[in-house]
Amino acid sequence: MTWVIAISLCSVPVAEAQTNILGTLFGTATSATSATNAKLDKWLQERLKTGKPNEWVDVIVQSKVPAAVEAQFVAMSAKLNKKYRNFSFLAIRLPLGFIKVLAAQPWITMISHDHPVKITSAVDGMEAANSSSGALDALQRFGATGSGVGVAVIDSGIAAHADLNNVVYNVDFTTDGPAVRTDPFGHGTHVAGILAGSGQGSNGLYAGVAPGARLVNLRVLDANGGGYTRDVISAIDWAIANRNMPGNDGQSMNIRVLNLSLGHLPQEGAETDPLAVACRRAVQAGLVVVAAAGNNGRDATNTTTLYGAINSPGIEPSVITVGAVSTFGTPSRSDDRVAPYSSRGPSIDGNVKPDIAAPGSRIVSAMSPGNTLVTGHPTLQVDNNYMRMSGTSMATPVVAGAVAMLLSKAPALTPNAVKAILMYTAEDRGSPLDYGVGEVNIPGAMDLATNINPAVPLGQTWVNVANLPYSDTINGFPAVWSQNIGWADSVYATNIVRYN
Repeated sequence: MTWVIAISLCSVPVAEAQTNILGTLFGTATSATSATNAKLDKWLQERLKTGKPNEWVDVIVQSKVPAAVEAQFVAMSAKLNKKYRNFSFLAIRLPLGFIKVLAAQPWITMISHDHPVKITSAVDGMEAANSSSGALDALQRFGATGSGVGVAVIDSGIAAHADLNNVVYNVDFTTDGPAVRTDPFGHGTHVAGILAGSGQGSNGLYAGVAPGARLVNLRVLDANGGGYTRDVISAIDWAIANRNMPGNDGQSMNIRVLNLSLGHLPQEGAETDPLAVACRRAVQAGLVVVAAAGNNGRDATNTTTLYGAINSPGIEPSVITVGAVSTFGTPSRSDDRVAPYSSRGPSIDGNVKPDIAAPGSRIVSAMSPGNTLVTGHPTLQVDNNYMRMSGTSMATPVVAGAVAMLLSKAPALTPNAVKAILMYTAEDRGSPLDYGVGEVNIPGAMDLATNINPAVPLGQTWVNVANLPYSDTINGFPAVWSQNIGWADSVYATNIVRYN
């Protein structure tokens, strides 16, 4: 069993009694060796060179920890911030000077900074709002709305809004107190509207991709859009444990999808990155995890394109990592291009990322009244109900909504099958490091998903090839399937017929 201990940063001196207990537990701190350095992420390695031993530092420790150690940490007056159900994680505060001591213990496998997480949206952009994902075409052809499929939006909250009467449960991980449906920052409400807004406040003009989905509001970001990895992990942990719990309407929440329009630049590979590990386990538990690639596609001067800046948890191979395209306000997708801000691949591990791209520039969606984003940037406001934003944060719920649509019509699909279907039917746009396998094609994904029998044995034919068109129509224009799947460090021209 893997334990994770999360630990926080402040400049409070270490109490003598606490130091004595730490010494008793772990011995005396020594200089970091190559062996202990190998157990530290890059952030901690650098912090140990410049920081003071009596600083408290946010870290996440992964280990096979004896059960008695938790009680010993509590006894030494360390602050126990978080406990988890599915990951056996502990969130605790310890001084920087004892990081080396912890790393030297044989039961420690990795120590990572408990990174602050941030939204992956921007407050500017030059493109007109136009979500050309094909959601309306799919609705007309297949009647798919995501009905009955639960999607957990892990973000800054979801405010009450005319478009968002489908929120079935609320949990606030920023306070650990009673759940209050609020979004003072404004990001989560906007994301939720893209994913599953009804469009009621705009006569359908700004409806979301999957308006029939059941939204679960898991707030992890504060009024300024700030948060920590440990709280995001708490939300993932909660979603796994409570996915079939009744919502406020008495019906099962049926959480099948997680939307993560947030993240941080990684300091280690996906194998040990705590947020990536948590998302991997969610996928193993049967949840489809959709995460933003990040907005690190340009340097600080906004003049140079950067590569290799995929955010965590988007670095995790089993996650569907979403980049953003700019549509330029035209109905045809032939001029769609990767948005300048969208993070390019490869991942920190050298893998092909993002997996897929979706419209993300100047998307109009639900607005939380008086939110921090609009207060600071009034030009974002469209009217009394809506605002526009750009970013991979906005592209991510487009894909999460597409997943809800697929699962509403083909509920037996596994997370890997969903990912393969979205990739195989995406429309090729160019370099996989920019677009993944291409731009999401929701009608194509529905075409393929509804012709699949996921119950067949592994390796057997699971799709009726004769019924596959290999091309669809979006806004009256053809959208040809890429027929590619990206995994690890390669993109494969593959035969979906026997994929399972």
